[in-house]
Amino acid sequence: MKKIGIIGAGAIARVHADRWARMPGVEIAGYYDIVPEAAQRAVDQYGGKAFASLSAMFDAVDAVDICTTAVAHKEPILAAAEAGVPMACEKPLARHLSDCYEIVEAVERTGTPLFVAQVVRFFPQYAKAKETLDSGALGKPAVIRTVRGGSMPRAGSTFHSGYYADFNQSGGVILDVSIHDIDYVRWCFGEVERVFARGLMNAGLPKDHTLITLRFENGAIGHIEGGWAFPPNKFRTRVEIAGTEGLLEWDSLDRDPLELTTFDAEAGADVTFTSLSPLAPEDDPYYAELAHFIDCVEHKKPFRVTPYDGLMAVKISLAAIESEKRGEPVRIAEFSA
Repeated sequence: MKKIGIIGAGAIARVHADRWARMPGVEIAGYYDIVPEAAQRAVDQYGGKAFASLSAMFDAVDAVDICTTAVAHKEPILAAAEAGVPMACEKPLARHLSDCYEIVEAVERTGTPLFVAQVVRFFPQYAKAKETLDSGALGKPAVIRTVRGGSMPRAGSTFHSGYYADFNQSGGVILDVSIHDIDYVRWCFGEVERVFARGLMNAGLPKDHTLITLRFENGAIGHIEGGWAFPPNKFRTRVEIAGTEGLLEWDSLDRDPLELTTFDAEAGADVTFTSLSPLAPEDDPYYAELAHFIDCVEHKKPFRVTPYDGLMAVKISLAAIESEKRGEPVRIAEFSA
């Protein structure tokens, strides 16, 4: 039985706790939160105990799951690294790039496993799209386009609006929402050379929306749309990957299967439509990413998302924010913040 300690007792901690509670061979040992009452409420719902300190938790668990806000990730990560306790950490790895570098240095120096929970890599549609791309079915990668957005989180909702509206805390829609797609497109197409973004962040409006263009080192192009300006109750995600031999697409508003369009050489201009459905009733990306974390720790396997991946997702996101401010492209290799 693996004993898991959860650090932070907010909204994403509840999402993770629900999955841990359903996972065979796992026990939630308890919670630590800077607000003791919040930790106790989580204990009342999911069991375990409320720990008075991080060190007390580290002595009682096999691994920790860090679910604080991004600005509070660094302290527990560095403490767990020094204690040698394997950890999963909710995205983004940190709010500031300097913290990301400090985190990566610490886990590399101590050899402590750190998994960054970039959950989109575990959504079955997105994982299948990456698998199809890697198979060569699309030919040489050319363009990748994603959409992710909904309405601004409202007071009283599971994810409270106050945090997201505070740019210094959340990093706005780019660092909180579009970072999912930034990580995913980098996973698919490789390193990013430069980024250009336009959006509403500095428009003085209560809603945030962004359009990001990426130029990859291999010459391919990425387009990312992210927003909190969509109609209420219409959260939408979309992915399109185009290569020299075909187009793959999926939209959460339309259908569950992936749709692959390929050129039929024998038929000339005709195309073939192939349905690729990776879905099963029990599929759940949050469960999948946490199960992956445990499996990798137990069997000493590499994580699907490394600390460096987490750092680069933050770096590209912050570069996109800087591009919005400047109104010009930002080269990733030259960017520091």
